[in-house]
Amino acid sequence: MKKRKLHGHNYLLKDGSRAKSVTTLINSELGWNKQSLINWAKRLSSEGYDVDEELRDAGQIGTLLHLLIEGHQTGQDVSTRDFTPNQEEKALVAFGGYLEWIGKSNYKTLASEVALVNEELRVGGTIDSIGKMDDELIITDFKSSKYGPYKEHIIQIAAYTYMYESAQPKAKVSHGMILRFGKEDGKFHQHKISRDRLDAGISVFKHIVALYHLKDKV
Repeated sequence: MKKRKLHGHNYLLKDGSRAKSVTTLINSELGWNKQSLINWAKRLSSEGYDVDEELRDAGQIGTLLHLLIEGHQTGQDVSTRDFTPNQEEKALVAFGGYLEWIGKSNYKTLASEVALVNEELRVGGTIDSIGKMDDELIITDFKSSKYGPYKEHIIQIAAYTYMYESAQPKAKVSHGMILRFGKEDGKFHQHKISRDRLDAGISVFKHIVALYHLKDKV
């Protein structure tokens, strides 16, 4: 399995036009977590780091982590030659956290990297993993971030829940799961997102979509 742009699919609607991605809409319409990012950037800048380079590096580490997890779940080999030694090292540390979690949990993978398009909302997105725990259907999202989950993360997994249930009317997601894997220490952090919070997140995401379209009228 080679490097590719995850969560960057060209999501096409039935009319041939391109759907906006879930993450693009959330990032463009919400500013709830922007102050944390600004503070992080200020700290790095004061310490002499190139903020843009650090952001690119973090993105590449996250991409490789997702590839490693998908490779593990699907039984495919993963090539790391397109990544720097530092990116590979940190992604492997985080992947160790995933292996520890999967060894301790009773998670059963049903599907990995599931790309969906929702015609109603005209959006597209890719679910990291769909699986079962204790016979309950859950949607799982993997993060390599040190902190969180932030509300944006919950809205993201809520949007995926809505899209998946719309595509599979007989399916009923019990809850969401956000997994954070430390790229410095290899520790995992499991965050269960209740169905009530998912439903609230779905409502927020629908408002985000509405706001995005309303801006064109201003």
